[in-house]
Amino acid sequence: MTNFFLHAKRSPNLLNHGTGAFYQIRHYGKEDVSVMSAIIKALTVIAETNRSAIKNDVWIFSSYIVEELQKEQWLKMDKEFLNQLLKNLAKACEKNARLCR
Repeated sequence: MTNFFLHAKRSPNLLNHGTGAFYQIRHYGKEDVSVMSAIIKALTVIAETNRSAIKNDVWIFSSYIVEELQKEQWLKMDKEFLNQLLKNLAKACEKNARLCR
């Protein structure tokens, strides 16, 4: 499966800070575990289906997501759920997991 958004040589537009689709979704859904989990799952699929350069772009953008997750006061089960999704994302990006606290 080829993702047509990810053929540019630079960082894909949907990940760019301030202008990308994920930025807006993260901004308005940052307190909703279902929205944040959907973002992480989508980033995981993008990483799983693309080359190393895209995996790296996804990983860099995911640090922005994790920073926001760390600001929220999640319930224990929500935090465990999000952390598992972040582990899956790290694996897809071929990186070590950084988990929300």
